[in-house]
Amino acid sequence: MSVTVPARLYVGRHLANGLRLVGWLAVNALVALGAIASGVLALGNFCLGDAMAQLGNLAMRFAAAPAEARHSFTVLLSLTWSWGFCAAAFFRRGTIARAWERGRGAV
Repeated sequence: MSVTVPARLYVGRHLANGLRLVGWLAVNALVALGAIASGVLALGNFCLGDAMAQLGNLAMRFAAAPAEARHSFTVLLSLTWSWGFCAAAFFRRGTIARAWERGRGAV
């Protein structure tokens, strides 16, 4: 006669691993946004007022730009965020691996 682990334990493990994954992805997304924000602050010489002036100038020029230029800027911004996300995921791969191993547990 074999002893089986209740199905509830498996559901709990899957939910916990899902929450770990969602948290890991959220942190990676925030790191990528923080990298973009750091770039904006660098454009303003790390002064919030100058950075906001640069963003205001960018917003005016974005609104006046043709659709092709807007699209290319949007693609560039998306690629920048994607590269930041992938870099954060690469450097944080150990944390999700350890969390996944801990969440697997002995069956």
